[in-house]
Amino acid sequence: MSEKMRQAWYTADRKIEIRSVDVPALKPGQVKIKTAYAALCASDKHMMTMGILGAKPGMPLGHEASGVIVEVAPGSEASGLKVGDKVVPCPDNICGMCTNCKDGNDVRCTAGDPIAAFSDYIIANARTTFKLPDDADLKHYTLTEPLGCVLRAMELANVKHGETVLITGVGGIGAIMLNAAVLSGAAKITVSEPIASKRAGALAMGAQYAIDPLTEDLKTRSLEITDGKGFNHIFEMSGVLSVAPTLFDIAALRGKITYFAVYPPDYELPVNLYNLYNKELGIQAVIAGLWLLPRAISIIPRLQHDKIIGKILPLADIAQAFELFDQSTYHKILLEF
Repeated sequence: MSEKMRQAWYTADRKIEIRSVDVPALKPGQVKIKTAYAALCASDKHMMTMGILGAKPGMPLGHEASGVIVEVAPGSEASGLKVGDKVVPCPDNICGMCTNCKDGNDVRCTAGDPIAAFSDYIIANARTTFKLPDDADLKHYTLTEPLGCVLRAMELANVKHGETVLITGVGGIGAIMLNAAVLSGAAKITVSEPIASKRAGALAMGAQYAIDPLTEDLKTRSLEITDGKGFNHIFEMSGVLSVAPTLFDIAALRGKITYFAVYPPDYELPVNLYNLYNKELGIQAVIAGLWLLPRAISIIPRLQHDKIIGKILPLADIAQAFELFDQSTYHKILLEF
């Protein structure tokens, strides 16, 4: 009889349920990971509401996880991984052989399969599984993949010491971005966030200013904080459509606006190209890559984990976890296995 495990599936529009499924057999070069924790990401929700990344009902979900190796298949020897190792798997079992992988665009692998992190066990390629320190707190390292995305954003933006930063939206990924901004040496770090508890949490993490966009004018406060100059760097983490086009007015000359959040596939950003030209602004988006995970693992101990991780629920309560996600009460929500 096949071994069974619990696995959360996207089953219909905005619905997720836990199923009992067979634990997949290991193929050469793979490892079997007993999941310890998995984190909810906005993209998990967007897959069920917007159909991003080609998502359709009838598929398992989850991509931010940590766990312990319980089985290693032949062909994995070169990885050095062994049973008992604490690890973080890459969200995708990338093939390493398709054109995108060879061009360094592994996140766009055309032949690999995504992992299913909302499961008791994760089957992952040894080549895309990363060993953690023996004393690692697996709750904390569940933040590795989103931190990797944040590192990519910081790398592309090239934030310099003393440059000013605005972060719009401090949910889970916004809180991690805030932590990274604090570590970067940025100045006048400001968050715009409508939830009072999240504003308070951001200030406790090191933000110097917190704007309530529901009661304060974002442009007016931004110019006050920056002495009329605007922000050198703006990281849009909220995904709120009404916010996206307003950022050009509060960016400094030669400023950079990073659209980090995932927007509906049919949304088109209205851009005044003369304004863009006149300010010499830079616009960019972000998607992470496999090569960032080792760097993220190295920085995890410097994150303010207890301020970022707001709620931990058992897998059985995943529906409640998504309800809490919609209420936007906590920065980051984890599932425990």
